[in-house]
Amino acid sequence: MSRSTPSAGCDEAVLIAAAREARRQAHAPYSGFSVGAVVQARSGKLYTGCNIENASFGLTVCAERVALFKALSEGERQFQAVVIATDATTPTPPCGACRQVLWEFCGDIRIISAGPQGKTAEWSLAALLPAAFDDRNLAATTPSSPEPD
Repeated sequence: MSRSTPSAGCDEAVLIAAAREARRQAHAPYSGFSVGAVVQARSGKLYTGCNIENASFGLTVCAERVALFKALSEGERQFQAVVIATDATTPTPPCGACRQVLWEFCGDIRIISAGPQGKTAEWSLAALLPAAFDDRNLAATTPSSPEPD
């Protein structure tokens, strides 16, 4: 569900509540690890997502990517925060695939993770993904030629 009303100035508690609500929609029959996420666009709108597992595990989609792709499909291109909610004892950062996708579309965004007892953690995406791969790496390529015999 995306919230279409602007939420500029949302405090952390509102973002965490939205991520926890999104977690209720998770489809995690294989791992039992339900995740909810909310992406806050600079427009103020909130876009939620949950993890959706598939028996072919590689086709599973994480909550963070669901929320981000919903925002992108609605035309958003600037973001200010991503919040993740799980039942893990320790707040959980995004997986590697989500880190890469978030970097591509959000840059060095604020990441907040909330556990069930109110424990939270916060990181910058740059801290979670040092030496990120992006379009700057592609611009530095040169055509390769075969080595002489």
